[in-house]
Amino acid sequence: MEKKSVLVMTRDDSSGGWVPLGGGGLSHVVICKGRSHDGRGRREHIIRGERLRDRAPVLECAVQRGLVYNKVNPIFHHWRVEDRKFGLTFQSPADAISFEKGLQLVIDKLDRGSDSPSSSTPEEADTEDDGQAPLPVSYRK
Repeated sequence: MEKKSVLVMTRDDSSGGWVPLGGGGLSHVVICKGRSHDGRGRREHIIRGERLRDRAPVLECAVQRGLVYNKVNPIFHHWRVEDRKFGLTFQSPADAISFEKGLQLVIDKLDRGSDSPSSSTPEEADTEDDGQAPLPVSYRK
């Protein structure tokens, strides 16, 4: 898949606007599986973003039940997880659709409960590389 770039944003409620996350600049974003940070070592889906110019991580957001996803326009989508708000400005509507479809698959799995930690076998967990196992329809930008 050809790599494309997005601008990762966060909501600044004090100013009422969206601001670039991590100092700005275009980033690659991917939905992948990784280990949770709660100390239990559970596997979860994570939206990760890495700035292109220096490969600095700018986004790491666990996909959870209750994630609220909004399409503001064809190239700007945003979501909320608990009290945090994130947005992506895509280079094209097709890129936005691709990301949305991948994220919706993950949300649907979570809603069905088919991706709970107990549903994975130890063998599956051992074969996946943290942060390096994108979903088949993931958005690698």
